[in-house]
Amino acid sequence: MNRRELLTLLAWPLDGGQEDVRRLVATPEGRANYLRGMLRALCTEIGPRPSGSKGYDAGVAIIRREFERSLPEVMVDTLEFRRWVVVGEPLFQVGGRRLETYVADSSPATPEGGIRGVLRKRGEYEVVDPSSGAVLARAGISEFGRAIVSSHSGKDDVPLFNLGRQDAGMLDRAAREKTPVEARARVKWIPGVKTSSVAGTLPGDSKDEIMVVAHADTKYNTPGANDNTASLITMLMLAHAVSGRRPAKTLSFLATAGEELHYLGARHYARTRKERGTLGDIRICVNLDSLTYGPNLQINTTDDALGRTILDIHRDLGIRAEPKVFHRDDTMDSAPFLAAGARTVHLNSRGDDARTLPLWHRPEDRAETIQPEFVESSFLVLRELIERLLRG
Repeated sequence: MNRRELLTLLAWPLDGGQEDVRRLVATPEGRANYLRGMLRALCTEIGPRPSGSKGYDAGVAIIRREFERSLPEVMVDTLEFRRWVVVGEPLFQVGGRRLETYVADSSPATPEGGIRGVLRKRGEYEVVDPSSGAVLARAGISEFGRAIVSSHSGKDDVPLFNLGRQDAGMLDRAAREKTPVEARARVKWIPGVKTSSVAGTLPGDSKDEIMVVAHADTKYNTPGANDNTASLITMLMLAHAVSGRRPAKTLSFLATAGEELHYLGARHYARTRKERGTLGDIRICVNLDSLTYGPNLQINTTDDALGRTILDIHRDLGIRAEPKVFHRDDTMDSAPFLAAGARTVHLNSRGDDARTLPLWHRPEDRAETIQPEFVESSFLVLRELIERLLRG
């Protein structure tokens, strides 16, 4: 697809002229078309978008352009960090059999020549030196299926390899029989890398602010259609839907960098807002992450009023789903805003688990795996939630 074809699909003006972007998302058909075009642009054309990569920067340029179409105030919040990168293909070999593996995000490397040892199972799998018993590496199993990319805890300097559930039985036997293991992971750290979150604001009559958040980055091995591109696109559609208004309260939208890096972008943006003296203006933060794992919203909040409001919206709109409230602060990117006193809710979804959860942090999490009806129902609920919060 060339640039003109892509712009036509997304209805971007080619001559820099103004347009009413509300029309793009005014109908279910328009929203489906917008979703399809944006998924193609972000997931298919660009692919994986880990923070600090060229892919991420290309994705952020599209997100910024979309905010600028809808919102009169757009801010790029740039931060500098030390980027971790895998070099070459990792190796995890048991008894001469090479297993599918990914190195966990931010994991230390093995020595240049790799490590050799035997497996031990002690809660998790460990590769240990058979003479000293020293732990040389650890291996984690995906709970959903094939190998994924998890995040290293950072508590020690032992490399972490991610393996698939299909190999668990063989690993158990290898641990019992002390089968030889060979593993190798080469990584590098690049200092001074810049990445950015993007915020767009629709000023209201009051500085009291309702903020919607969705992360824009992915793990290094996946285009991340379900985690979190479709939710990000839902947020962009919401921004288009409210364009041109002067609401009673200020409404903002934040596409964060570094969610997959322990919420790096959200934490930096909160610090930026604190430095500007406006962090306390954020009264409510709605965090969107993985809204397409099924039709049933998972509503994570300790704010009972927010939870009830979302349930009421489902009932009033006749949405055919089974939303569920979990009384917990599973806030993720909302965490720094909760700490600053905002009311928060984190939304994800379930209901199509057997098909979608095995895609999590996998190369197969592509544009064609998205169910448009899940995006549509989330958009309808969130659009109404915004309206009620603006009136409340």
